[in-house]
Amino acid sequence: MPSSSRCDRGQTEPIAALFAVVVIAIAITTYGGVLMDLLPGQSDRAPADVTAERVWGQLERDGVYDTGTLSNPSNAVDRSALPRGFNVYVDVTYLTDDGWDADGEAMYAPDGSVYDAGSVDPPERADVFVRPIPVRTSPGVVETGRLSVAVWER
Repeated sequence: MPSSSRCDRGQTEPIAALFAVVVIAIAITTYGGVLMDLLPGQSDRAPADVTAERVWGQLERDGVYDTGTLSNPSNAVDRSALPRGFNVYVDVTYLTDDGWDADGEAMYAPDGSVYDAGSVDPPERADVFVRPIPVRTSPGVVETGRLSVAVWER
């Protein structure tokens, strides 16, 4: 019976060991990347993009914005849709035969309270997101519209 020396036990090929280390590194990197995407508040998206989608979810009814919705801004958008610690300006315009017409605008303070939008314009440093929306101007009449959302820190 041949005897084996102690040097032959527990060894592996260098290429196989290197491959195992690379596979483990890739697995850890992938896990970390997926985990960061799932954690709240860890998004690379700009605050105006996310806020515009949330605001649109609050303003639309059956996928269409009805004119006059922003006439009462405190009922138009729930505080939960607004980012904490940011000012938010919301504006809806729509196309008419005479050009673009404003339906309304609303301004929200960092605590989510409403204040007069006519008194403050968004600063140039504000992150602005504009998206096209359908606007119902009267029963059965839907026009092209735009939702503009500006977000900035205090």
